This record gives sequence, C-alpha cells and structure tokens, in this order.
Amino acid sequence: MIENYWKKLTEKIKGIKLNPNSFTFFFFLLVSAIFWFFNALNKDYVATIKVPIKFLNFPENKLVAGEFLDYVDVKVAANGYSFLKYKSASFDEAIINIQLHSIYRISETDEKRFYLLTSTIKNEISNLLDGNTEIKSISPDSIIFDLDEVIKKKVPVNRSFLINYRKQFMLKDKIRIIPDSIFIRGVKSVLDTVNFVNTETNVFDDVHDSLKFDIELEKINGVAFSKNMVECSIPVEEFAELSFVLPIEVVNQPEDFNLKLFPSEAKVICNVGFSQYRQVFKQEFRFTVDYNDIKNNLERIRLSLVKFPENVSSLRFYPISVEYLVEEDD
Repeated sequence: MIENYWKKLTEKIKGIKLNPNSFTFFFFLLVSAIFWFFNALNKDYVATIKVPIKFLNFPENKLVAGEFLDYVDVKVAANGYSFLKYKSASFDEAIINIQLHSIYRISETDEKRFYLLTSTIKNEISNLLDGNTEIKSISPDSIIFDLDEVIKKKVPVNRSFLINYRKQFMLKDKIRIIPDSIFIRGVKSVLDTVNFVNTETNVFDDVHDSLKFDIELEKINGVAFSKNMVECSIPVEEFAELSFVLPIEVVNQPEDFNLKLFPSEAKVICNVGFSQYRQVFKQEFRFTVDYNDIKNNLERIRLSLVKFPENVSSLRFYPISVEYLVEEDD
C-alpha cells in the first residue's frame, strides 16, 4: 500500500551518491516524488483497519468477566487519504459503544454467557468512516463473553515492601498500615480469588529513624478499590544486646529417675530496643529438655527455649543440645 511505495522511494534516495551535479537532479526527484505521493493518495486500496469497541450502559450489578476483545478488524476499500486518517491516533480514540440490546444469551440455561454479532454494529462503524469508504467484512463475525454479578467485599492490606535497618537499629513496634483493610468491587468470579491486596513493592535501605509515608496499592485487573493508597508507619529505634545464663529444666521426668545434664545451664542472647531495655528480666526466659527424647538413644538431647518476652528479637542460644546421664533414685 502507500507505506510500501514510500519505503521503496526512501531506499532509492538513500542509494544516490551526491556530487555537485546531483543536487539539481535530487530537487526535481523530490518534487516528482511529492506529486507521485499525492497521486497515490487519490487511488483506491483494500486493507484492514482496527476499530476499538467497548460496552456502554451495563446493568448496575453486572460487568464483563475475564478478558473482552477491545477491537474488531474491519476490511475496507478506501482511498489513500482515508487510510492516512485511519492510521492516526485520533481515529484510535473513536470507540464504538456497544448497547446491551445488541447482545444475546447463548442459551436459556446459561445466564452468564452472551454473544455479539459484529454485523449488528456495522452501521455504527460506518458512521466513523469517510463517506467514500466501503466495508467489505468485519472479523470476528461474533464475540463470546461472560457477564457476571458484581459484588463488594472487605480484604486486608498486605505489606510487600522490604526494610533493611542500619546496624544496631531495629523495629520498635508493629508496622502500622492505615487503613489495614479496604473494600474491593468487581465480578464475583474474580473477587472469589482475591483474599488480600498488596502495597507496591519497594525497598527501604539503611533505615535508622522512624518512617511515615503513603504508598500505592498494586492494581488488580477488573477490580476497583475503595482506596488506592494507604499510610504506613514504621517505628524504629536503636537496640542493645542482652544475655542471660539460665538453668535447664527437665520435663516429663519419671519420679524414680533423675536426668543429669552436662552442662546444666544455657545462655540466651537477644536484641532489645532502648525503650524496652529495663523491662526485660531473666525470669521471663525458660529452657527445657524433654526426658522422653532419651528414648531415641541419642548421645545428646536438644534444648527448647519455651518461654521468652515478646519485646525482644534475634533470639539465639547455646549450646543447642547437651549430654546427659540417667540416674535411678534409691
């Protein structure tokens, strides 16, 4: 078509080796090319153009479920001037609005599945085209889609950003997201698969002070949010390291046996924020071993840290296992 002619012409021009006598030739060649181009625009061609379509005036509680074809291929006969118009961005914005009376149910037993005969929108497409344009065919000849019930439900907001703290700094309290849940709206078949919404993915490095910021929620196709942005609050403080040496208790020990441990104590180490440093006490921690574990005939039995306060982090202890000796009481 016109694009092919223009491509061939530009290739010929690129192949010309310029010399002092070539400029006159090139000028007349350019003038003749312009006349040729406008002459080509007056000729008729047959080609396929894409015409955008969308639904209009949905019932209040219905929407298209899943993907819906957003354009049709229309084979037309027209002159070059018309095709230049159809290739422009302004034509892409000329959308055909499909009215509900143009669609039909596939069967009486299936309340969701519908189809549209594209021949029923031929007049609407013609109104977009120039008067000298003839529609040869529309493809596809039908569009099948589902109309599903629109529902609303409340889902939690999930934090999907990462925080890397500066050395000797930690989270002081829980990260707060306001609101911590939002309402979402969409077709039932889609919302049944959505149990939460995520914040945008982000990474905060070298965090050494409390943060407060707004962050957008990740969009979900076909789902409307009651809020598109939430507020996040991240309390941060410096921490210190605490350690305690504690006796190891034996649980489930029979009355006539005594389990001796080597060593009989273990050390726990944890991080504590400065604001909580004086509120952590040794008696809030507890180590145990289970007498029943010796039935496995192992040389060592593992320790369990069964009690510790909530306001500490990065818990570690050693040893993680101890040797033992079983003594029978007299």
